[in-house]
Amino acid sequence: MNEAIKKGWPHVVVVILFFALAAIYFAPELFDGKGLVQGDVNSAQGWGKDIADHYLKTGEHAYWSARMFGGMPHNYTNSAPIVNIFDYLSRFLAYTLPGNALLVLLYLVGFYVFMIALGCRPGLAAVGAVAYAFASYNLIIIEAGHVNKCLVMSTMAPILGGVILCYRGRLLWGSLVTLFFTGLNVLWSHQQISYYLLIMMLVLALTYLIFAIRNHTLGAYLKSSAVLLVVGLLAVAPAAGQLISSADYVKESMRGGAVLKNNAEGQKESSGLEIDYAYMWSYGRGETMTLLIPNFYGSDSHHNIGTDSHTYRFFSDHGQADQGRQFTRFAPMYWGDQPFTSGPVYVGAIICFLFVLGLLIVKGPERWWLLAVTLISILLSWGKNAGINEFFFYHLPLYNKFRTPSMALVVAEVSMATLAILAVKRILEADDKRALLRPLYIAAGLTGGLCLLYALLGGGLMSFSGPADEQFKQYPDLLMALVADRQGMLSADAWRSFGFIAAVAALLFIYLKKPFNANYVVAVIGLLVFADLWAVDKRFLNYEDFVPQRQAREIVATEADKQILQDKDPNYRVLNLTKSTFNESETSYFHKSVGGYSPAKLRRYQDIIDYHFAAKGINPNVLNMLNTRYVIVPTDQGPQVQRNPGAPGCVWFVNEIRWVNSPDEEIVALNDFNPVRTAVIDKAWQADLPSWQQLASSDSAATIRLTDYPAPDRLLYESQSASPRLAVFSEVFYKTWHAYIDGREVKPIRVDYILRGLEIPAGTHKIEFRCVDDVYLRSARISLIASIVVGVVFLALLGMAVRNAVVRKA
Repeated sequence: MNEAIKKGWPHVVVVILFFALAAIYFAPELFDGKGLVQGDVNSAQGWGKDIADHYLKTGEHAYWSARMFGGMPHNYTNSAPIVNIFDYLSRFLAYTLPGNALLVLLYLVGFYVFMIALGCRPGLAAVGAVAYAFASYNLIIIEAGHVNKCLVMSTMAPILGGVILCYRGRLLWGSLVTLFFTGLNVLWSHQQISYYLLIMMLVLALTYLIFAIRNHTLGAYLKSSAVLLVVGLLAVAPAAGQLISSADYVKESMRGGAVLKNNAEGQKESSGLEIDYAYMWSYGRGETMTLLIPNFYGSDSHHNIGTDSHTYRFFSDHGQADQGRQFTRFAPMYWGDQPFTSGPVYVGAIICFLFVLGLLIVKGPERWWLLAVTLISILLSWGKNAGINEFFFYHLPLYNKFRTPSMALVVAEVSMATLAILAVKRILEADDKRALLRPLYIAAGLTGGLCLLYALLGGGLMSFSGPADEQFKQYPDLLMALVADRQGMLSADAWRSFGFIAAVAALLFIYLKKPFNANYVVAVIGLLVFADLWAVDKRFLNYEDFVPQRQAREIVATEADKQILQDKDPNYRVLNLTKSTFNESETSYFHKSVGGYSPAKLRRYQDIIDYHFAAKGINPNVLNMLNTRYVIVPTDQGPQVQRNPGAPGCVWFVNEIRWVNSPDEEIVALNDFNPVRTAVIDKAWQADLPSWQQLASSDSAATIRLTDYPAPDRLLYESQSASPRLAVFSEVFYKTWHAYIDGREVKPIRVDYILRGLEIPAGTHKIEFRCVDDVYLRSARISLIASIVVGVVFLALLGMAVRNAVVRKA
């Protein structure tokens, strides 16, 4: 027992330290009742708002939301819960620390597990955890509200640790760690981060394979690989419902295959996202230097440079001091190629220095796979700025389903911090320490010398002006002031990084010359790494960013919203032109919106946006067929509401059917048609309307109306007509919708490229549309069974591990 306490107490102390660091950083949230205004978190309130309200009212989950893009399936709005054993473990973790502090705690603990798996002593492992957790990007995305991305990133390192444990022969503990964190990774669901992790694991496995062949240990390698394959399948199985249902939806989304042969610009469609859209946020080649020098490309797009700046003096000299104070609070200091950014990816000057040192002194497979994934990470992050990435986009499996290439640098965050810590480990454990002096000189000379170069000459090496500066071409003196401030920021940060590198290099030089207590080395490096990263993080997320919790989460209705909400008939849509219509979801919080925000909206709806909203302005025919009753427009007096007199209501009978030969013809035909009179239909549906000629008739006495809307996924109508008619419903067509006439199921068809159509017999009828996600329901049962199996296996493995530990001590 005493031995167990002796071994365990350092880990307890480290975890307590992690709690303290996370709590201090988010103290306003934990102790003052404040919160962050997180864009994605607030946007999520608009996603599936009707599903959430319906659940609170009835306890039933709906499979459709009408709030965004005319209507979307629940998969990417407010997905129905699925039994998953890892979900219960996730809920338990949520009790350890509330709010955003939990994200930092998970970063810390996850990387600490990885470092321990690599054989690092607790103190050194804690330094690695701090280096990873406080890399700038990890905090910046918390402020942005990318919660799922943060959660999945926190599992990357421990999964790699579990894999390495297995390859080092510790199959039992390696399986447990891999199973636990992989299950959470899949549950928390950020496929792009998981994709990058998969690349890391493939490179790791390939590297270990090469070493296994060289060392004649192929049998052990294959055994470990087989165990990892089984563990991976077990970890994924409880999420089968989530994955199968999402995969089924993705085929119909903008990340799936193209419907049209050509896009709105006449270019050939991609099988996934459009490459220009996917590669919009590509890291610049030179911008990669922000890993070493944070303000290398001018910080973020809205940076507070204060009144002690060239920019402020420009305004002051022109008698505009007040305007200068306002401008310099949100100055556009970023000058790279990305549309905008909230801050650079900075892993730390010390980490960069130690990473290069690690390349020179760390032995074995770790050096090679960590170098390989770092280079891959940087290459992928360049996106459109590296020609080979176009090849990857079109040929690398699933790669064209993702966007924002700069995100690939999350791999470098893990790999660089890892090799940096392994470099320190190698120094502390080396017998011939003086032999490491030469690599130390080289690493310090390369990284420190680069910082010194830009500190002294950086102002003359780059232009400090980018695409966003086009807005200042009429104000060249202002642009010159901005450039001067950008030059100053680079020089200051270059000196700063040089100082941190010099300090650690000097410490290691002294230690290698005359070794002393290694704990002091670890402590000093840890403090310097912490000071470096904490100070940079505070530039982008600090106590001033916290506001009262209610204000952080409150979505306030504008006067325009309030005016529209006075309409007691809820069956209409709203087009908001005062915001980025198809990149915001606040409107969806209050209304059924034509717009919304989703990186995975339905493919056909995206086509409608491209053809009939973006290419040539707003097509009134499409606006009408979407039953857009209100348009919010910008004016000098603020947002104003305009009523659209052409909105036909939520359902109508048409008098004419226009057949077309393809989806391309169908979407073009919407330019010239009256949606109330004519339905445009692809001939692929003609077999489902055998009596279509009888439907194209005029009967002014025929009526059809919505009678009830009991749930977001259930709509009730009544019709009366003297002859069979074709009804067009101003609702988005999707395969999970089932139609019933007088209780008998009938098949709906797609009309007007995205809407639902239904043949209605003569007479008086009750019509029902009900959304049932059969794929979700079937796959949910798989998840339940898999969760039971995984629970049994996990407990069995844990029991075996504990028993083995007790036996060894006995």
